Amino acid sequence: MTGTEQRIVDYAAEYMVKNGYPPTVRDITAGLGYKSTSTVFEKLVKMRQDGTINYIDGSPRTLTVPGCCYVRFNPDGKEAQEDGI
Repeated sequence: MTGTEQRIVDYAAEYMVKNGYPPTVRDITAGLGYKSTSTVFEKLVKMRQDGTINYIDGSPRTLTVPGCCYVRFNPDGKEAQEDGI
């Protein structure tokens, strides 16, 4: 995995923990300081071909990182584990 790919995975994981749902291509573009969504999209396509990530074509907020899970806390303070980021 390249440094850029790792940054995308890290950003997506942090975004999901913070927001409770996956980022869009635009979210990743803005969050990592890129100017073009096409640059990020090309990286995501390559990462999916390599098996680093997965997503459903044409559907926003479907990004997953196979084998990863994250933990976030519900408003009541109880831990809620989410699989498959």
